[in-house]
Amino acid sequence: MKKRKLLFTAVNLEVGGIETSLLNLLNNINYDKYEVDLILEEKKGVLLDKVNTKVNIKEIKVSQNKIVLIRKIINCCRKLFFYLFNHNKYDFSCCYATYSYSCNVLTRIASRNSTLYVHSNYRDLYHKEQEFKDFFDKRNIRLFKKIIFVSNESRTSFLEIYPDLQFKTEVLNNFIDIDLIQEKSHEQILIKKKKDKILFVFVGRLDDSSKKLGRAINLVDKIEEIELWIVGDGVDKKLYEHMVQEKNLQERVMFLGRQSNPYPYMMKADYIILTSDYEGFPVTYLEAIVLNKTIITTINVSDEAINIKKDFGYIISKDEDNMVDEVLDILKNKKVKKDIDLKRIQKERMIRLEKIFDEEK
Repeated sequence: MKKRKLLFTAVNLEVGGIETSLLNLLNNINYDKYEVDLILEEKKGVLLDKVNTKVNIKEIKVSQNKIVLIRKIINCCRKLFFYLFNHNKYDFSCCYATYSYSCNVLTRIASRNSTLYVHSNYRDLYHKEQEFKDFFDKRNIRLFKKIIFVSNESRTSFLEIYPDLQFKTEVLNNFIDIDLIQEKSHEQILIKKKKDKILFVFVGRLDDSSKKLGRAINLVDKIEEIELWIVGDGVDKKLYEHMVQEKNLQERVMFLGRQSNPYPYMMKADYIILTSDYEGFPVTYLEAIVLNKTIITTINVSDEAINIKKDFGYIISKDEDNMVDEVLDILKNKKVKKDIDLKRIQKERMIRLEKIFDEEK
C-alpha cells in the first residue's frame, strides 16, 4: 500500500510546550502508513535528536534582514521556490506554530488538506474582537480545511467570533510520552525539599507577558509554609530574581534553570502551579496527571476526556489577594483525583487524527 505523505511546519525544536507536543505527535505516528516531512524555520533545538529517525527534517529559513524590501524579496523567493516543487504535493499538511506567517503559507501551499493547530485561547490575549479577528484573518484562517484546538475553551472562544467555521473545528489535545515521563521521573537529583514546607513546582518559560510567575512568588511571600521551585528559563528571569531578592525569599524560592528532564523535580512537588494569564491546554497539566500531582492554576481548561477543575486540581483567581485566600483554603483540603487511562485516550486521539490525515485533498 502506498504511504500517504504528511507535512508539519514549525519554528524550531527548542524546549517548550508546543515543541514537546509536536515531538510527541510525530513519535506517535504510524510510519508503516505515512511518510512524514517536518519543515522548520530554524533547524535547531535540543529536541531535534529525539524526533523519530523516519521523519525527514528540512529547514526553510525566514530572512531577518533589517532592510524591509530585501527581507520581503528573499522570503518571497523562498516561498516561490517551495511552491514550484511542493504545490499540493502532500496528502495532509499542518501548521503547528499558530503564530508563524511562514509556516502558515507553506502549509497551505503543500496540500489542500491543510490544518492549523491552535495551542492557546487567543481571546485571553486579544480582548478586543477586532484584534482577535485581525490575528486570525492575517493568518488566512478561512483557507484552512481544518482548525484543531487543544481545549474546548479555546474553540468556544474562537467560535464566538467565527461561528460559521464550526464545521472546520476539532478539539484534539496534545500527546505526551507517558512511559518516558514515568521512567525519567525516578532520576536522582541533588536538591531536596524542605521537610517543614509545602513544595510548589512551576515548570515553563519565564515570560511575564503570559506566565505571570510573580503571582506564585507573591504566594510564597504571603504564605510562610510554601517553598517554590522554578524550573525553566526565559527573558524575564532577572525580573523574577529581583522580585525574590526584594522580598527576601531566597531561602524559599529556587531558580533551577532549564532542565532537559523536569520530571524528578515535579515528582518532589506537593502541588504543580501555573499562574498564567492565558494558555491553551498546558502540557504541564498532562505531565502532572501522569505523575499523580495536584494542580493549582489560574487556567481552567478541558477536552473530550479531561476536566482540570473537576478532577485534577484547583482553579484560583488571577487577583493576588484573592489568590492567597484561595490557596490557604486549598492547603487545608485534599482533593481526590480521578483515575484516568491516558494511554487509551491517546490511542483514541490518534485514530481521530488519522481520519484527518486520510481525508481527500
